[in-house]
Amino acid sequence: MQANRQLSPSAVISVAIILFAVFSFVGWLYETIDNLVAFGGLYLRASFMLPWCPIYGIGGLIVVAVVEPVREALATRAPKALELVLVAIAIYALTAVVELAGSYVCELLMGYVPWDYSQAWLNVDGRIAPAYTLRFVVLGLVALYVVFPYVRGWVIRQPKTAGVVASALVVLFALDSMLQALGVWAPAKDALVPWGLRHW
Repeated sequence: MQANRQLSPSAVISVAIILFAVFSFVGWLYETIDNLVAFGGLYLRASFMLPWCPIYGIGGLIVVAVVEPVREALATRAPKALELVLVAIAIYALTAVVELAGSYVCELLMGYVPWDYSQAWLNVDGRIAPAYTLRFVVLGLVALYVVFPYVRGWVIRQPKTAGVVASALVVLFALDSMLQALGVWAPAKDALVPWGLRHW
């Protein structure tokens, strides 16, 4: 199948950049909807001007890099149902470790942990909790079985277009980061209050 062709180094980079952007946007969307349900308002959990949460991009790439080879191996050796169960378990364990490690990295770099699960059942120091990790399992399954194959196949079919898109995403992310670093964009100050949108 075309989607199973070996990717060139440049195509691998394009896939990684596009996946990072997609996962970051999905994370931003998930956080926004979750806050809408939990708090009844559009509280935008983000530190960037554009709609993306990079921690989801990083987490998604780690899931694809680590679990996809496991999924491929299981696909030829196990029934589909067993494959899904084992992949889900692998995603659960991996995302729990990534989120726990991420909380310490955020605390080191930002001085605080951007999330708090201290009220959740079986939480670990408010950093991880089963109820939230199970949500990441759902996102991880979608990433592995839907998003990754689609993006990979598209990059194979349209390598030049994918390269342009990936380059544009890098420029946008760099610009967004620079504006924030220079103080041009401050989420806490520049929230879109007139539209009822606020940042945490």
